[in-house]
Amino acid sequence: MASALILIDLQWWVVERYAPDGGMAAARAAEQARQSFRAPGDLVVHVRHLALDGSDGGPDAPATRFVDAVTVGDGEPVVTKYDRSAFAGTPLDDMLRDHAVSDVVLAGLVTEGGVASTAVDALRLGYQVSVLLPAIAGNTPEGHRNTLDDLRDRGVTLQERM
Repeated sequence: MASALILIDLQWWVVERYAPDGGMAAARAAEQARQSFRAPGDLVVHVRHLALDGSDGGPDAPATRFVDAVTVGDGEPVVTKYDRSAFAGTPLDDMLRDHAVSDVVLAGLVTEGGVASTAVDALRLGYQVSVLLPAIAGNTPEGHRNTLDDLRDRGVTLQERM
């Protein structure tokens, strides 16, 4: 079975509003993970969060673009979400199943939001779930720690490196 790296909400507005202290470091680590994942040919999926009403300017607005540290490589799909979880109302589950993915590795922002809700939904859908610790950042240190404890208790693997 295949693996997929899911990069969550590595956008300017998320870094600036929710992860100003660790967001860019997480983005750089996520890019390193993306490059190593691409080498064996596993699936890399980029997830972006947009406002349903378009009030954020849409996908080409400066604030909603992916940070410069992260590259969307050729053939890497971009999934747009309008909720916290990358699975909510998106084709992500179908995409993963089409690629026979059984294991997902999550990276991105923020631990207490998009990362946690995506991890919980992935577990519910039957995936083996890992979170790449250097490639995530939380809104607050306490929230980050508490969320990781909860995810570990639910069966998510916390990885220090790829």
